[in-house]
Amino acid sequence: MFGRLVLLACLICLGFPASAQSCPVTPESDALRQIVQCLGGQDCRRRTVVESQNLGAGCDTQIEVWSWHSNRSSVTIRDRKMCLSRRKAAPDAGFVHGLSMPMQPVCGVEDPQLYAAGSAFESLWRDAWDAARARLPEERITLAINPPTVRSQTHLHIHIVRSNGQAFPPAATLMVDRLEDVWRAADAFAHGKPTMAGRNFGIAVRQRGARFEVLVEAGAPVNLRNPEYKYSVYED
Repeated sequence: MFGRLVLLACLICLGFPASAQSCPVTPESDALRQIVQCLGGQDCRRRTVVESQNLGAGCDTQIEVWSWHSNRSSVTIRDRKMCLSRRKAAPDAGFVHGLSMPMQPVCGVEDPQLYAAGSAFESLWRDAWDAARARLPEERITLAINPPTVRSQTHLHIHIVRSNGQAFPPAATLMVDRLEDVWRAADAFAHGKPTMAGRNFGIAVRQRGARFEVLVEAGAPVNLRNPEYKYSVYED
């Protein structure tokens, strides 16, 4: 009992909410958490934080900050895929890929912190949308978060990508008036569906008129392509 209390106290001291999901982390899946720690003033592991665009030499080792949000509780950065894209023989000059992330530790779509009443993470979709509007026309924006079974990083991140025009399947789609409602609307949609047990689903968001279209799609093995890949102009 004493050991559990000590562990809880340590988590609180480190800034981890007691209700946070336990995330299995490997060196390969920990890169985004390390970036968030760097932006929070910890060891940057030879990375440089910049605010000006650079897709040439040194791109891979630079953390390009696009914008801070909600009193610096979340941040949007350039994704490394933009570095890789520009090295191709015929790069797509319009290719955009950003990542919007909370500064607080959160696993991913399965983390219960996201769905609690009065959640501090309610604004994440709005923050990502605001960052996307600075780089893409609203009709071309897709925001996506991949399911736990089809993702490479454990720290929560919303992909900002350019839509490929593929329609969301109607049976997996709902509409919301506010981006702040996406988490709970997706959770309610997935409730009781065996293929989405344990919140094993991905979410994609686009604008439709004055409202937002929200895709809620089960993760692997039912869906072998994540929302980021299926509904955007994708670059390896």
